[in-house]
This record gives sequence, C-alpha cells and structure tokens, in this order.
Amino acid sequence: MPTKLKTLLLVLIMMCMSSVVSAQVYSTDHQAGAILKIVSARMNINSELVSTSSTESEVGYQFGGFYRVNIDRIYVQPELLFSKIKTQLVFNDYNGVSGFNPLAQFEFNTLEVPINIGYRIGNLRLMMGPSFSILISGERSFLNEVQKVTSEYNRTNFMWHWGIGGDFQRIFIDIKYESGLSKTGESLSNLIGREFVPKQRQWVFSVALNLLRN
Repeated sequence: MPTKLKTLLLVLIMMCMSSVVSAQVYSTDHQAGAILKIVSARMNINSELVSTSSTESEVGYQFGGFYRVNIDRIYVQPELLFSKIKTQLVFNDYNGVSGFNPLAQFEFNTLEVPINIGYRIGNLRLMMGPSFSILISGERSFLNEVQKVTSEYNRTNFMWHWGIGGDFQRIFIDIKYESGLSKTGESLSNLIGREFVPKQRQWVFSVALNLLRN
C-alpha cells in the first residue's frame, strides 16, 4: 500500500480512537445496516483521439453494509460495498483511419471501502472522507474482442468525497460528490500506448436502512 494511503489510514484510526475516548464524556449511539448506491460518473478527457460516447457518463451501482458510531454531533461511518460500473468511449480516427471510430466498452467489479466523517445538524448531516477501491475483476470489449484485464491494472484506487445527507427514522439518504483517478484511464493507456490520467468525477446517490436498534 502506498505511503500516503498508510498515513491517511493512520490519521483516520487515530481520529476514531480519539472519538472512542471522547465517548466517556459525550452521548453515543450506534447504527448499522444495508446500503444501496447509484453512481453517475463523468471523465474529463482532453484529447482528439478519444471522446465519450453518446451515453456521456459511466453508470453503476454499489451495495453492501455500513456501520456508524455517533458521538454527540460527530459521526464516523465506514462502509463495505460491492461495486459494478460500465463505461463506453469512442476512439476517433483509430490508427489514423479517417472516419473509423470504434467503440470501446469497459466493465469493472470492485470492492469499495468509503469512510465518512461528518457532523450532524438535527436530521441533516455534512460529511467528507476517503474512498478506497480494490479491483476484483475487469473486462474490456474492443474491436469485437472481449478480454479479461484484471491483471493489467492497479489493484487499488483512491478517491475523496464530500456530501450531505438526511436521517428519516430508519431510512438514511445521502448525496455525494467524489473525485479521483479512473480505471478507464488505465484502459486508454493500454489500448493506444499513451498515458492518460483523466480525472474521475462522480455523483453518488445512496439509500440506507438502519437495522440496528439501540
């Protein structure tokens, strides 16, 4: 694991330990349950060689579980999610052939570990934190050829998110904005032999059900 990620994890762990110690003074409660997310992602690609398809954005979903500890108005919420996301890109005048614009399709299955650190204002919440992504499998379809590409990619990825949420009895609703690196960028590098590092920006809408009663 890169040094920066280790440092960030250490900081988060220290914050959580500090929160536990503070729990001796402030009121605490715990929540846990199932969560479902819809992801709409968009990449910025500044190149004449590649463009987004008519779909314009990646669409995917995530599902799994969460655990939240509330300490007065502060809360920490780690999640463990399975994620599937698909995207399409157009290669313009591929290999120098004018008008030959083949479509490339990508599909990635990942294990996502977002960590939310937030502040509660009544039923509303403000949050931010890191998201760690671990690649399970990847598939690329290009020029009528489908390939498993899991071994060709970095197995871990990192994003950062900000968001707002609301608690409505046992139902929690969140809207987040995430930014970071993209697996599709690695696919572009592999396909055309040039390095692309497009910035990934995505909106995430989630609905969670609290199954833990205090």
